[in-house]
Amino acid sequence: MNQEIIRIDLNGVNCYLGREDDNYILFDTGGHLFFDKKFDNRRESIVKKLEKYGCNENNLKLIVLTHGDNDHVANASYLRKKYNTRIAMHSADEALVNNPEMEKLMENCKYRSVVNRFVFLFMKSLIKKLIRKYLKDYESFRPEILIDEGFDLSEFGFHGKIIHIPGHTRGSIGIITDSGDLISGDIFANTGKVEIAPNFCDFKELLKSIMRIKSLKIKTIYPGHGNPFDSQLLKNLKW
Repeated sequence: MNQEIIRIDLNGVNCYLGREDDNYILFDTGGHLFFDKKFDNRRESIVKKLEKYGCNENNLKLIVLTHGDNDHVANASYLRKKYNTRIAMHSADEALVNNPEMEKLMENCKYRSVVNRFVFLFMKSLIKKLIRKYLKDYESFRPEILIDEGFDLSEFGFHGKIIHIPGHTRGSIGIITDSGDLISGDIFANTGKVEIAPNFCDFKELLKSIMRIKSLKIKTIYPGHGNPFDSQLLKNLKW
């Protein structure tokens, strides 16, 4: 089995290409970030990267979304059409991608840090304004495939299984490859140091998901933001 995870860094948010033999699965699609200096859905960038790695409508078997935040799903509908493929995600996040509403999109804007809570309250009106702007540039969609715990990706040519790791969003998922690596979505970040998601919809669920991951035999973790890291670094996590 010749399996590889290719990081696609879209200037602040990651997508990953799972490549096995001549088959590809794209994990997340990029999108706008709240504090981009330039309004950018990163569509041009991800298409260039996919072309660079040899993706086309014959070998991109599936798009898997780790969760429903805009910066991970904004290009899903476009890429589905361009590459004639399908989208898979957890049902609990479907409302975030199919005609999303402001209240639902801000459901995980909860913070444990006093500083982050203060910043959010101070920036709340601006964040709402930015979300409205994103939504004007957003193409709503429904996933063809709803995935949950234990879903096997091998039928799409890539050996790995889904784990449900709620907390950051209700439908957050991870992908554990047969090689023992984890594509984790936003449950972790590594932009300077390894840390847990600063925002969440349910902190207790987030902690349960983290403890579960720490109990698994995983080699490398591929986060939604920042550099991949050795799972041993989870031992030093504090919350």
